Amino acid sequence: MTRSGGTATWTDLTYNLADLPVTDLVRDDATGDLYAATDFGVMKLAHGSTTWAVAAAGMPMVEVPGLTISSEARVLYAATHGLGAWKLDLGKLK
Repeated sequence: MTRSGGTATWTDLTYNLADLPVTDLVRDDATGDLYAATDFGVMKLAHGSTTWAVAAAGMPMVEVPGLTISSEARVLYAATHGLGAWKLDLGKLK
């Protein structure tokens, strides 16, 4: 969202997520990447990209109602529906 003269302008970042519901969205301040919590896991939109992809292998494809990111620790936490909490070390992602 950018502000111009008091008017908000929204930009659609859906790209290839189409009809996939997004329940939470966080930004990695170190890279500018976005992480979306969805009904089928966590998706990542790399800074400058227009294609969402699975954030990382190893997490079950289940509903994720919430995300928390620690920019200082470079860790992403995902709360799942029925399968507990998961942690992703963003510093190890390529």
